[in-house]
Amino acid sequence: MKKIVVVGAGISGLLAGLALAKEGNDVTIFEATSEVGGMCRSYEINSFRVDTGPHIITRLKNGPLKELMDKYFDIVPEFVLHGEYYIRANKKTYKFPWTLKAFAFFEPISKKDRLMILQTFTSLYSQRIFNPDYDDVSVGDMVKNRDYDEKTLRIIDTICKFLTGNSMDKTPVARFLDSQDYKNSGGRTSQDPIDYLNSMKNLFTKNGAEDQCYPVGGIISIVKAALSSMPENVDIKLNSQVEKIVVEDDRVSGVVVNGEFISSDCVVYSAYSSHLPKIVDRLPGDYRKNLENLEKVISLTLWLGLDKKFFKNSGSEIWVDSDPSCWVVPVTNYDSSLAPPEHQLVGFVTILPDDFDIDKERSRLLKTIVTQLPSIEKHIKMKHFQVLIPEKAAWIVNQKMPTSKTPIKGLYLVGTDTTHKSMGITRASYSVSNLLEAMKE
Repeated sequence: MKKIVVVGAGISGLLAGLALAKEGNDVTIFEATSEVGGMCRSYEINSFRVDTGPHIITRLKNGPLKELMDKYFDIVPEFVLHGEYYIRANKKTYKFPWTLKAFAFFEPISKKDRLMILQTFTSLYSQRIFNPDYDDVSVGDMVKNRDYDEKTLRIIDTICKFLTGNSMDKTPVARFLDSQDYKNSGGRTSQDPIDYLNSMKNLFTKNGAEDQCYPVGGIISIVKAALSSMPENVDIKLNSQVEKIVVEDDRVSGVVVNGEFISSDCVVYSAYSSHLPKIVDRLPGDYRKNLENLEKVISLTLWLGLDKKFFKNSGSEIWVDSDPSCWVVPVTNYDSSLAPPEHQLVGFVTILPDDFDIDKERSRLLKTIVTQLPSIEKHIKMKHFQVLIPEKAAWIVNQKMPTSKTPIKGLYLVGTDTTHKSMGITRASYSVSNLLEAMKE
């Protein structure tokens, strides 16, 4: 049995602590605040139950969260299928074109541009077997020097912001390929050359949202399930600030919490990797600099509680020609108990620009909603804004994420800034799987 300290009780820290304890270790999780869950919390606002930003759980059929739940959870939350994604353009909604056949008839993009994009897709996927690495090639690089319509570029840019929080000039092509690779491999982490050949077939046949779900009861239900599954050898301490990770002879010896030294064999750090240099003295210079330069994205969510059901489709919408563009998720379509009877709860998410004025951005987001849906204003019964950091580091070109291993023996990292794969809770779950593999080595 190892004595392990986990720093942070967000979803990554909780999943890591649960797994390590179930593997037979003595685990203490220190959380600086008075609540667990981090970005995975739900709370009441005027009889509506909002999440910390809308969450849709991806890759639930064969992905990392499913694997962790199957192996370590005593109880598993109930999930409801997400349904379709819709593109809202010209005040009309269109089903998202997951396959090349559907894309060929996607009206918001001109026929000329559809043909050019189809040619780009088929060329890209046919080359995967020879060059699988596109981390430093941006979507902007792929579309530049082509005569695309302005509307087409806006749609591409909006989808990039939805996937990474950044424009197409900073979004790597690898982000799109990652989703396709998951479908090709059936959830396997390693890729076989035949998977890349299958990608061409899947481009024509496979829908992309068939294993995406919303958790009944809100996102907090995943946290509650993890907490209910914790064995006796886990101790979660709230209001406990880890002030220093102590290193002796190039190895972790413990942590200082609220002025008290606590020894440990290993430390798993699940807070922002960019903050690690503030509490560890002996990090190598290049490694420290890389952590400090990790870029984040800040989002603005507006939750509206409505006394009328404006969104009837099972699924979410991506608004591509609104200002700002946004992702719209009517969560009560999955769980009506999140709102009073006959009411609807909808989350609207947009990415905040650099040097934003929060009051102006709040007004701008509300104005674009009313512009798109003029009759909605008189049916608003609750408004609630959230400024959030959805992931600890953005997946952008030329940004190298740290891995679970660090240069310090016994010190490991976990969280959404330690892996590129997917997004949100799914990315956090990938990071926990990577952590377990690294610690076993």
